[in-house]
Amino acid sequence: MTVSAAKPARTRRPQRYDGADNRRAVLDAALTVFADLGFEAASTRAIAAAAGLEQGHLAYYFPSKAALWQQVVEAFAREGEEVLRGLLACDDLADPERTAQAVLPELLRVFARNPRLTRLMLQEFSVNSPRHQWVVDTFGAPVWRLLEPLFGALRDKGLLSGAPPAVAYFNLVGAALITFGNQALILRLAGCNTAEPGTVDAVIAYILGPVLAPAPSSLLRT
Repeated sequence: MTVSAAKPARTRRPQRYDGADNRRAVLDAALTVFADLGFEAASTRAIAAAAGLEQGHLAYYFPSKAALWQQVVEAFAREGEEVLRGLLACDDLADPERTAQAVLPELLRVFARNPRLTRLMLQEFSVNSPRHQWVVDTFGAPVWRLLEPLFGALRDKGLLSGAPPAVAYFNLVGAALITFGNQALILRLAGCNTAEPGTVDAVIAYILGPVLAPAPSSLLRT
């Protein structure tokens, strides 16, 4: 009686990280880790664990932490520019105040909708690094170029509380970064939940106040 040789057991291959959904999950997990810990303290091991992956799978698709960080920002940070391009038209400067009331709240809602990205941006704008320069060149500068004519028209109409357009713009963005990027801190210290829709509306109205306010009469006389 011939006995056939036993077939060798198949080695089960580890599950590979693949597909758009999995890639998005990794980027989302990385955004959380980078926002919570900052770039320097974040590790690819922690990001892989948050995404439910082995670290080797993460390294296969994202060869370095810097490359992963850059792809995280690219994946989440285009919304503000897209919102502006969708709302601004070539004739919007005929009534800059009305345009500002329609456009700027929607830009600020982008910060409110994604506090993790807002916190990450706040961190990077606060340090001098290649990442800082890349964020400025890739995201900050295009948004300013889109809004510079509007802020100039507001100043020509005697608004912006009399501030130079660039100063008014950076105060607007800075207030949004600080407020919506520190939701957990504000809730812990003051019990105010800046993620609630009604509070978001109130915060946006407050931040917009100086933009739509007239210049003091003392400045108008100069």
